[in-house]
Amino acid sequence: MNPPLNPEASTRIINRLKRIEGQARGIQRMITEGQDCKLVIDQLNALHAAVQNATKALVGEYLDCCLAAELEKGGDCRQALKRAMELFLCTRT
Repeated sequence: MNPPLNPEASTRIINRLKRIEGQARGIQRMITEGQDCKLVIDQLNALHAAVQNATKALVGEYLDCCLAAELEKGGDCRQALKRAMELFLCTRT
């Protein structure tokens, strides 16, 4: 089992997710109000980028935590790095 995120990193990630949640609600409102499709698509693209950035931030924190844990226990940090890359690459579309 991997160590949890440190409290500061957790707060930063949660704040990103709250902004993403607000963006999603705004897009829903735009559709309900009959906004121009191009504007909605632009906002969906921004939402997609925000999710990707949150993923990058979380994978980065995962790397910090897991590599440190592997090094502390004398393990091979290459395996932790490999797992992190697999996580990151699986989220790419």
